Amino acid sequence: MFKNPDQRYGTSGAFRFSERDNVRYLECLAFSRDAFITHAFCTRWGGSSKGKLANLNFGTRSGDTEEHLLKNREILCSAFDIPEQNFVAVNQVHGDRLLIVDEKSRDWKRSEKLECDGIISTIPGVLIGIRTADCVPVFLADRAKRVVGAVHAGWKGTSLGIVVRAIDTFMKEFASRPADILAAIGPAIGPCCYEVDETVFRQFDNKQDKESFFTEGKKEGKWMLGLSAANRFQLLDAGVPPENIFSADICTSCNRDIFFSHRGESGGTGRQLNFIMLK
Repeated sequence: MFKNPDQRYGTSGAFRFSERDNVRYLECLAFSRDAFITHAFCTRWGGSSKGKLANLNFGTRSGDTEEHLLKNREILCSAFDIPEQNFVAVNQVHGDRLLIVDEKSRDWKRSEKLECDGIISTIPGVLIGIRTADCVPVFLADRAKRVVGAVHAGWKGTSLGIVVRAIDTFMKEFASRPADILAAIGPAIGPCCYEVDETVFRQFDNKQDKESFFTEGKKEGKWMLGLSAANRFQLLDAGVPPENIFSADICTSCNRDIFFSHRGESGGTGRQLNFIMLK
């Protein structure tokens, strides 16, 4: 299955599948070419979890054992040569709050208890991770200021404009310029599989280009939502140049042999980790 996954998914351009010590992941080549970044959109394979959570599950509310979760963290950190104490993830709540990991703030030392859906870091050697199983993982990197970010954008976070908020934070806190920011949009549920109702549709009434990422569903009052496309439009609106935005365009629900999918597996699944780190 993983001998030549790039052919299957057409990722030979901006993305490719890679492997480290049996941890299989997707990487954005534009990020990999920058010597100051380590990153990975992990797949579900390479860990110790069992059954419906096999194998590399990071979902703390998925019913997995503490032993498996700790082992999976150990496996990941060992594969990428990262101290386990430098693993930073948050309690994701589908909002738009951001955690800043820098020398001024020490909140990130208790990150797992903080309710946030995005993390921004300026500290080398600290892994910032977002857990997903259909929601959109977005990585941001300012090559000039040496700032990176990881954003979890489900429909709620996307409707709140969390990636725009992250870009705005880059600008206000670190004097970033949107023209210097790279953005990588990882695997997420595609418009082929993500049917939503009128309530969700109306949450995007104030968004430009709404009609570009919604199409009518097969049933009355239903819509197919392109979450990755919605986040791309928001990045463009925030001033990130189109040539700086890269999208994997891989549907997690269609590819449940590779990725966890909450929708595709009726809620009974794990979470893959997506992380970025300054070297």
